[in-house]
Amino acid sequence: MRYFPSAKVVMVGTSLDAPGGMTSVVKLYRDAGLFETWNICYLNSYERPGLATQLRVVTRALASFLRLLIAGKVVLLHVHSASRGSFWRKSIFCALAKSFGVPYIFHLHSGEFPLFVRDECGPLARWWVNRTLHSACCVIALTSSWRDALKMLAPKSKIVVLGNPVVISDTLPVRSKKSLNILFLGRLREKKGVFDLVKAIPHVLERVPEARFTIAGDGDLKRVAQQAQALGVSHAVHLPGWVEGPVKDTLLAATDVLVLPSYFEGLPMCILEAMAMGVPVVSTKVGGIPEVLENGACGALIDPGDVVALASAITTFLLDQEATKRICTRAFMRVNEVYSSPVILAALTALYHRTISIRGVAGDEHSL
Repeated sequence: MRYFPSAKVVMVGTSLDAPGGMTSVVKLYRDAGLFETWNICYLNSYERPGLATQLRVVTRALASFLRLLIAGKVVLLHVHSASRGSFWRKSIFCALAKSFGVPYIFHLHSGEFPLFVRDECGPLARWWVNRTLHSACCVIALTSSWRDALKMLAPKSKIVVLGNPVVISDTLPVRSKKSLNILFLGRLREKKGVFDLVKAIPHVLERVPEARFTIAGDGDLKRVAQQAQALGVSHAVHLPGWVEGPVKDTLLAATDVLVLPSYFEGLPMCILEAMAMGVPVVSTKVGGIPEVLENGACGALIDPGDVVALASAITTFLLDQEATKRICTRAFMRVNEVYSSPVILAALTALYHRTISIRGVAGDEHSL
């Protein structure tokens, strides 16, 4: 596939300085060379909360995108979207691309999207959602189960499954002696199940008194600390705030169990990262998680809100070393085969080629 050397793939998403799984995915694309190879212009449509800031950022991004469209320099639009405000912002970019005859890929990251469409959108809003998805050259779903859910919302849309990428070593990392560390990575809010995790801590400490919990993320740190104090487990809880990069890698390397007891998820990066580092995972039967963990073969799955089952799964991984080793080995093999960066980037590159070929643009050869 060939296209004009001056043409750009425009990618739209959250600021790369902002925390979150969506940002992590885009950074992996960039670091793998995708931006350079495809002449990608990345536009921030969101930086941080606050209506004035949001309006300023999205207006600036829309103006830049419109200038590129008018100049005929956009060959493809690739938007990364969650739900609610994220969707509404991205849908404007998609509408502009459509009006200029530019194909677009709608990349959906939010596990709450079906709930958002069914329960929070009125008839007109649902029409706009369907129009946006149906008009896309393709909609990217993170797992096959999620693809099926999206098909029910927008049956005429063209949906492809593309997981999140993760950097993986050639061999399963050798774990040091158990240090009885449990790690949570994510925003500290109800939907992530973090308060269920705190409730589970006393049950874990009854059987493993030396266990220690690092609850890393932004959000309601104060409430988490207060809950831990009320339950008498403050001595076993560490709240470092949001972590990323080498700090996160160091935490994972020293972790015996990763816990993510969410109520809604898409395809959490922290689960893929834990599997790649040989860390067992305890999570919930929501979103794409059961598919990634092969319905329990690659990690422990519980129902959201089941504190007793959560504590039991954590304790089992801490105490049963043989079972933990078997699960971690299988998880590493799965993530290496399905979600490694080379596998995902090759699939995305092929998708770019197919999408641009629809438009029939000619020019310089580009391939990863």
